[in-house]
Amino acid sequence: MPQASLTINPERLSQRLPAPPGEWTRTDDGGGIVEYRIAGTDGVCASAKLTVRPDIFSEHAVRVDRKQGCKNAGTTRFEDVRTAVETVEAELHEAERDE
Repeated sequence: MPQASLTINPERLSQRLPAPPGEWTRTDDGGGIVEYRIAGTDGVCASAKLTVRPDIFSEHAVRVDRKQGCKNAGTTRFEDVRTAVETVEAELHEAERDE
């Protein structure tokens, strides 16, 4: 049985992800890898960062990695693009409410 990530079109994933709200910036690194970040005050680490990418190392479709400052804040894997996009949208907006 093929891995779910092999069926993910990286460009389509990138297109479905939202524009960055508020102070967030968005960088598309190609291959479906999209990074959202809010700049940190020290210039080295982001205050907040989400990296979204096709998950080629497991049977899941999409992986979202989180960082707060210079520390990892967890990874979540999703079975489908729709759920990953909804989660990213919610997290971006939640972080804006917390500021």
